[in-house]
Amino acid sequence: MKRVLVVGATGLLGRSIVEVLGDDAEVVEASRSGSPEIVDITHPSSIEQLFARIGEVDAVICVAGMVPFLPWSDATAGDWGIGISSKLMGQVNLVRIGAPFVRDGGALILTTGVLSDHPIPGSCIVTTVNSAVDGFVRAAAIEVGRGVRVTAVSPGWITESMEAMGMDSSAGLPAAEVARVYTRLLDDDVTGCSVVAAKGM
Repeated sequence: MKRVLVVGATGLLGRSIVEVLGDDAEVVEASRSGSPEIVDITHPSSIEQLFARIGEVDAVICVAGMVPFLPWSDATAGDWGIGISSKLMGQVNLVRIGAPFVRDGGALILTTGVLSDHPIPGSCIVTTVNSAVDGFVRAAAIEVGRGVRVTAVSPGWITESMEAMGMDSSAGLPAAEVARVYTRLLDDDVTGCSVVAAKGM
């Protein structure tokens, strides 16, 4: 049975991933609050403390990280800093610090996003950060070694999120289906790329 660390376990996707894994894995749930293990990925020391507590795992799935979505003209240096320190460097440091704790042949699975390739007005910070995560995954996959795979999932629009925002959710994909894309990567022989999880793709 694989031992899988899910970072961001209390969010919509995180909860769905934990549910999909069910009894097929020993799941270590971690989030900034409300989970058995507490971690703030914006602070490397918090990540270090997490791995010191939990020890070795077979895989890490990260669905944590915040990025402001707002018009270019309103984005401040602080807004850019939030996206870079959270979703980008938070995930970079999770891999950098966590890789030695992932057993040989294991997996590190991050989260990017469809706006990396398909920007829309207001997505400049999101697009930049997601593109950087994509690049990091390609590079880290050839550096980590020991057969440890590094990939990312690029979720499209998630049905539940669209409904919560009052949007037409017909183009969305339920969180449970997106979660299955993450869990398939625990076994798939895929590395160095981002896998799109979206309806019709």
